[in-house]
Amino acid sequence: MKRFLVVGLTFCWLLFSVAQTKAQKSEIGLNEGWKAKRASELPADGTVISSPGFQFFDWMDAVVPGTVLTTLLHNKKVPDPFYGMNNELIPDIYETGPEYYTFWFQKEFEVPYLKPGQQVWLKFRGINYSANVFLNGKRVSFDTHEGMFLREKYLITSFLNESGKNNLAVLVEPPSPVGKANGGQGGDGVIARSVTQQYTPGWDWVCAVRDRNTGIWDNVSLEITGNVDIRAPFIKTRVPGKRLPGGKQDPAFLDISAELVNTSEQEQKGDLVASLGDEKWSVPVTLKKGETQTVSFPEIEIKTPKLWWPNGVGEQNMEHLKLKFKQANLVSDEEDVDFGIRETSTYFDEKVGGRVFLVNGRKVFIKGGNWISSDLLLRLTPERYDAEVRMHAQMNMNMIRVWGGSITERPEFYNACDKYGILVWQDLWITGDCNGCWFDPKKKESQARRQSYPDDHSLFFSSVIDQVKMLRNHPSLYLYCGGNEFPPPADIDLKLHDEIFPDVDPTRFYVSYSTSDSILRNTIGGVGDGPYGIQNPLRFFVTRSYPFNPELGSVGVPNVEAMRKMMDEKDLTPPVNDRGNNVWQYHKYIGYGDHIERFGEIAGIDDFCKKAQVVNYEQYRALQEGFNAGMWDVYTGMLVWKNQNPWTSLRGQFYDVFLEQTGGFYGYQHGATPLHVQLNLNDSAICVMNQTMVAKNGLRVEAELYNLHGVKLNTQQLKLDVSANSYKIAGKLDLEKKPAGLYFARLYLKNKKGEIVDENLYWLTNSPKDMQDLQKLEEVQPDVRLGEEKDGKLLLTVKNTEKETAFFSRLKVVDKQSGKLVLPVFFSDNYFTLFSGEEKQIQLDLSDLPTNVKDKDLQLVLEPWKGPAVTKEL
Repeated sequence: MKRFLVVGLTFCWLLFSVAQTKAQKSEIGLNEGWKAKRASELPADGTVISSPGFQFFDWMDAVVPGTVLTTLLHNKKVPDPFYGMNNELIPDIYETGPEYYTFWFQKEFEVPYLKPGQQVWLKFRGINYSANVFLNGKRVSFDTHEGMFLREKYLITSFLNESGKNNLAVLVEPPSPVGKANGGQGGDGVIARSVTQQYTPGWDWVCAVRDRNTGIWDNVSLEITGNVDIRAPFIKTRVPGKRLPGGKQDPAFLDISAELVNTSEQEQKGDLVASLGDEKWSVPVTLKKGETQTVSFPEIEIKTPKLWWPNGVGEQNMEHLKLKFKQANLVSDEEDVDFGIRETSTYFDEKVGGRVFLVNGRKVFIKGGNWISSDLLLRLTPERYDAEVRMHAQMNMNMIRVWGGSITERPEFYNACDKYGILVWQDLWITGDCNGCWFDPKKKESQARRQSYPDDHSLFFSSVIDQVKMLRNHPSLYLYCGGNEFPPPADIDLKLHDEIFPDVDPTRFYVSYSTSDSILRNTIGGVGDGPYGIQNPLRFFVTRSYPFNPELGSVGVPNVEAMRKMMDEKDLTPPVNDRGNNVWQYHKYIGYGDHIERFGEIAGIDDFCKKAQVVNYEQYRALQEGFNAGMWDVYTGMLVWKNQNPWTSLRGQFYDVFLEQTGGFYGYQHGATPLHVQLNLNDSAICVMNQTMVAKNGLRVEAELYNLHGVKLNTQQLKLDVSANSYKIAGKLDLEKKPAGLYFARLYLKNKKGEIVDENLYWLTNSPKDMQDLQKLEEVQPDVRLGEEKDGKLLLTVKNTEKETAFFSRLKVVDKQSGKLVLPVFFSDNYFTLFSGEEKQIQLDLSDLPTNVKDKDLQLVLEPWKGPAVTKEL
């Protein structure tokens, strides 16, 4: 990595040497080569530590971006907190005091040769919590940095050495107070007095993060400009009328603006130039010395725009804008902005009682879920973000809510959401648990005191403004929410609503809190969200939920491979009376009631996890299909609690922290398909959902009934047309010939050409104990054939050549030598059932595997419900 940095610096030097008249901007990453040391072990201050010639003895290699804990883990100073109860072996900051996790971070760097008038900026995209910055023996930060969600950009030209290395030292201190991890939501709650993430003292799905994520947790870089710096470009897009995806579009309109900063002591004149493809626009600008000015272009018409649409509705077309500040032949600064042309709007449906979300004039039925963060220790990478958001898109989701107890998500997360068409509901840093929504004996301070958190309201405002400017060009960003289940303090809420968002981003909806009466009409009682545990699948059809439910969840035990990565073999004992052992409880196991016991006696951890996937599949398919059945009549959407965990948690997830999908992933994927056929469990109605913007005519449903062993008992054919963004009941499933015990119903949806556009298989019972009938199945060994590989994707054909039902077969990819899973991989479908003679084509995508894994000998494994595994070399 250092070699590439040298090459990059050499290239930058060449850019500046080509022509004296061209002062070109350069961005140089500073994420590599950091060192770290506990501040209490150093009897020196920042001016000394950053001075040339300072000797660094016994410093650790630091992880930047990262936290103190990621650095300690990298240097094997602490055990892996994701495994077993190792987290208990790591000292908690509440017990040690903040000094234990107060660290110096140090890095040396060089800059290219600077021409007259060029300026160098040091940029931090995230430090938690307080920091002082020193460079070459001088303090750079005139004010102590505070706040997890406030970027910093320091002008350091005058601090630089003219040649040779520059010594950068940053003292990072934890939030104060750090809060006691007492088992409550957010511990004793005082972590919320700071503008930081609130879950770090623990929640009901995670144990405490021992350093409260103290550190330089996001990117560090240098930026080189001329005397005028372009900042905070903003592209507002206007798409009048109701649009349809595809085809030629009527004109759309752009409103482009940017902040220009004159860093010099002289007046600066020039032109702000915007270019989009072959078109250019220019605005003359005069800046007084030291002035910051917001410059806007006249509204620009795009005659034939390519629009951005959510997942399942249309294409995710993106545009690339270049902004330059030109002075004669000199380019002082330039910024590139990716954006999408789309317009969001929203209204409250008084009849239904829920908020309706529109994109380009068309209402979108919301199918999505809640997101915590990609990794508990903030080891955030573009590759992981892409894989995780891609999973949401494959599940046919169209919205992610970034929950308020966590972070403002990073631009790389939003890049992935832009790419895959996932709308984002972004909470700010308030939760009812910590901010005084209700009395809580685990909280240190009174309910009234907590309702004034955070203590520094000005910092909260500054952080909101900064984060909005960082994210507002992403077409995926849909709305801002003040807090989870509770609004911010009244003065913050009012200023956000009346001043900040109308000024900084008037294009998006702001709601005070997630369960407010502007999101849903609560006629049920309770907070306005939930429930969160195991449910009878029928309940999702017969018990009405909130008209828009921002949190509704269930179970989430992963596959057995993940369990073995989480704990010792001795701890892999299935729950007794639905209660896990101490390690399971530590990892926040949520019980399955009697849903797994219905299968009969559990034969160890492998058997337990296998059967849990059947329950996961059925739970999450029924959850989504129950909401489908009330689309636009009683519901406007729903967000699952929750899609993922940033830690090895045993509850509420569609894929585990190692990025392997559970049975729930594929159950939800089937339930959320945009053009979908389903069986309503309350009345056996066969219902076809069309959640696209185009009418679907000439459809045909084929419904088949099978007994346990795959003997076909009945076939129905139903014809229908379904209007855009609506559903229709095709008829009722004929159950006259249903057998005793467990049986199957398969639904096919075919278009007018006879092509299958959706399919759905249900295992149905006459009583819960009928699940034990699965023990009567004979062993099977399906045939697996590999097709041609193209662009990293492989076509698999799985055929059941046996006389018996091949129930709930699972596919996975392993390293041939170790037998361990390789992740992430993407199957177009999984956990599928084939009757005798049936075959199924499945696409396998290995393109997201790390390069070092792709080079290994890989093996495809198919695990039938009953019978030996089938393996194929890849």
